[in-house]
Amino acid sequence: MSAETVLFATLDAAVAVHALVADRIYPDARPQDDVLPAIVYTRDTTEYVPTIHGTIALTRAQLSVLSFGVTRAAAEAVADVAQTAVLAAGFLMVNRAGDFDVDSRTYVVTLAIEHLS
Repeated sequence: MSAETVLFATLDAAVAVHALVADRIYPDARPQDDVLPAIVYTRDTTEYVPTIHGTIALTRAQLSVLSFGVTRAAAEAVADVAQTAVLAAGFLMVNRAGDFDVDSRTYVVTLAIEHLS
């Protein structure tokens, strides 16, 4: 199962996430006129750790979970419940950062996470 599949299943199954964003969890991009809050997830990089025999021993996928809201508080609330869900599912937290998109006038909190398989 891909890291994205595991991530989506984790977020979709989390009651607290669903209470805030319902079914607005998207891969790669959010529809332009979609209602907020919402989540977008992406795979940023994949690192393969080989054995000395050249086979893949471990795959480390770095993913981003972007939580969108019309206010900073709304984006942070979504990020908080998403963070709780991914940590409980065994993802590793790498970074958390906030931003404001001037063009869409939305707040975004980005969780950088890793999935090992």
